[in-house]
Amino acid sequence: MSAVSRHLPPRPIAAIRFDGGRSCLDFVNTIHDRYAVEVEDYLQRPQRFIAWCVRAGVLRPDDGVRAPRAAHRRAALMREVVTLRQHLHALFAARIDDRPPPPDAVRGVDSWLHRAWASQSLGADGRLRWRAEACDARLPLKRLALDALDLLGDPSASRLRRCANTASCGWLFLDTSKNQRRRWCAMETCGIADKMRRYRQG
Repeated sequence: MSAVSRHLPPRPIAAIRFDGGRSCLDFVNTIHDRYAVEVEDYLQRPQRFIAWCVRAGVLRPDDGVRAPRAAHRRAALMREVVTLRQHLHALFAARIDDRPPPPDAVRGVDSWLHRAWASQSLGADGRLRWRAEACDARLPLKRLALDALDLLGDPSASRLRRCANTASCGWLFLDTSKNQRRRWCAMETCGIADKMRRYRQG
């Protein structure tokens, strides 16, 4: 990403919109105004990443997941967050544009899928459960990779869209509208902004 991050007070986690229609798409959309000169990264620190995951339902309170305490572990986690987010965006964008995905994105997401599968075991009741040692700050990344796999393997992936505000927004979403003609990440944001722009232009 060539854009630079804005140095503004962080947006409250409770104020972040969820317009993607799937957790993996909302994760990709944690870059605000992806194509703007300056972008806002909602997940700037491990604590914000964990808080966002709880709000998005990717983490549950009983998972007992906390942000790492050691500085080097926190930095490593955020590098993984940023990289997986970039790889997922590349995969979804390739599907939307009907082109082959970048090989590094395929390898990156595939690696997380293998980590996710290796972190689960079958219980005596026949249900899959996360191993105790897997319940750390990387657990949501594994769940997001699995959600992406589920989406990409589902017929609904044909409804993946990019917000029509390609000048700045760039958010992705699953079009569940009846006529499948949704253009905006949300009418209340980019849709209204476009109407106002056309109104001013007369």
